[in-house]
Order: sequence, then C-alpha cells, then structure tokens
Amino acid sequence: MNNTSYTGVQPLTPAPLMAMADGFRVAKVLATALEFDLFTKVSGTGGITPAELAGKEGIAERPARLLLTACASLGLLGKRDGRYVNTELSEEFLVRGKRYFFGDLVTFTDRREYDAWGRLGEAVRTNRPTTWDPETEETLFDPQDEEMAELFPKAAHSGAVFTARAMALSIDFGAYRRLLDVGGGLGSFCGELCAHHPHLKATVYDLPFVTDKAERRLAEAGLGDRIDAIGGDFFADDLPTGYDAILMTNILHDWSEEQGAQLLRKCHTALGSGGAVIIGEAFLDDEGTGPVAGAVAGLNMLVETAEGANRSRAEYEAMLSAAGFTDIRRVGFALDAPLANGALIAHKP
Repeated sequence: MNNTSYTGVQPLTPAPLMAMADGFRVAKVLATALEFDLFTKVSGTGGITPAELAGKEGIAERPARLLLTACASLGLLGKRDGRYVNTELSEEFLVRGKRYFFGDLVTFTDRREYDAWGRLGEAVRTNRPTTWDPETEETLFDPQDEEMAELFPKAAHSGAVFTARAMALSIDFGAYRRLLDVGGGLGSFCGELCAHHPHLKATVYDLPFVTDKAERRLAEAGLGDRIDAIGGDFFADDLPTGYDAILMTNILHDWSEEQGAQLLRKCHTALGSGGAVIIGEAFLDDEGTGPVAGAVAGLNMLVETAEGANRSRAEYEAMLSAAGFTDIRRVGFALDAPLANGALIAHKP
C-alpha cells in the first residue's frame, strides 16, 4: 500500500509534530556530544569506533554506539571505513579552537536554559522569567555563580562571531571610520568587523566588569591598537561621542519597548549629523507569523528577561523614527547566521 490517497494527494500526517516533540532530544544529543568533547577528539584522526569511544571515556559500548549513531543521523558525523568521522559542519563549528567554534553557546544553552524551558508554561501563565527572579535578584546571573560567569562570555562570543561575519559581508562599512558597539561584550563583533574592514576602528561599550575582560581578550588577539573598551551603564550614563556609527546587536530585544526607545534616543544624541545606528536582531516578519528562529528566540526573552521581546523590522522602524532617525534601510544577511537574520540602518539628519 502506498502513502498517497486515492486522489493522489499526500495525506496529512503527524510526522511534523513528532519532529517538534523530538526537538529537546535532538538538543541533548548535541549538548552531550560536546560534553564529551567528541568532535574535538575526532578531529585530525582517522575517526573513532564505538568500542574506542567507550574505552576512552570509561563507558559501556552500548551508549557509545547509540550516541555516535545519533550524531551521524543529525549530520554531525559521517562514516568512513567503519569509523565515525567529523562532517564538514562539525569540523568547522564544533572543534574547540576553531575561529567559529559554536560549542560554548550550545553548552550555555543546555546548562542555563534547558531546565528553564521545561517551565515555559509557567512563564507564559505568569509573564515572568524562569531562569531568575527579578523580585529577589538584581541581575540575570548570580555573581557568585562561577560556572556561568565563566561560560556566558564564551557563549556570547561563540554565537556572535559568525553573526558578525555575516554582517561584515552584508553591510558596506566604507562610509564609517569609528564604530561604537553598545553592549559589545568581549568585542566579538568589533573584532570580526575590523578584520573584514581594515580602515575601521571600534570601541566596545559595556559594563565595566565586561570591558575588563574585553580589553584582555582584544590584547591577546592583537587587536588592541584598533579596538578599545569603555566601561559604563547605557541606561544610567550618556553614550560616548565621537563615533560615526553605533552598533547594537541583540541588545534591544532584552528590554521593553520603552527602554529600547530610551536607548535609541541616547544613540541619536551621541551621533553627529549623518551618523548611523545599526541594529542587528533575529527580526520577526511584519505579519507576526515567523520566522521560526526569531519567534522561538522571542519566547526565550520571556524565559530570560523581565520585559524583553523579539520584534519585527516595522516595530523597530517606528521606534527609530520616533527617536529622530531617518533614511531607514533594511539589510538582509548574505549568510545564515545563528543570532540575527538581518539589520536595520538609520541615520541622524
């Protein structure tokens, strides 16, 4: 019996729903493989067998075989001469030490958000985050949580660096000479943008404890002569001046629309005439029906923040206009990026 109805039309099946229900299992396969540092250990070798993995890790051969098979089914491993080897995807992005290593973001998501997403219904019912309590905690992260303090900057860099590459290849930065990256973290965006645009100089602006780490990282990367860091609070303080472009990537979605509008007004004040603000986000479509990555990331704002939300380009365009910006342009990215699907560029008259 074939799978088509008598009309010749493929019948509706619940298979897409099963794929959705399996999502948490797929995430755990990837996170567990990274927990064993599997792809780094396989890189540069002739591959690995279940028996060899079991011997290396001190585990039984059965779970070793099942984990390798699951990774192969997801396109993370291939098989050659009876041995499991990295695919191009895992070799490029899941081998520790590679330029665009993505594993730290996967590990952070698993350790920080996996259990919190298990309480998504609670977040929906209460309109409150499930990773922390805004009524009793001052910040998203407990300052005493050494694991998160160490992992979060690495995760932010892991997610940002390839997204920055997509932005660098999609936006002509030729008109800009000095860039201020508001909420710039460890300087991941600045480093990648400056690497692609040698004329560009940049400043990371973030909280002082973050910029201290950024300065060390930038110095170690040999970028200290082109990228510096300034500590401050972008709500409490005025933004630094003297820049012809201000970048905010995955910043505005953390805050309410009113707080976002406040930040955009500060950008407008800090820029001179003709200066540009560049917003990078996982934008929703204007109809509010997707895309999947942006919509699901929007729910993550519910899980992680008190008032944040992913928004559409149209919503941000209205906020930019209200802040006094004109000549607003939408830019799509030349590459699929993990944390943003495009940018908005607007100018101060």
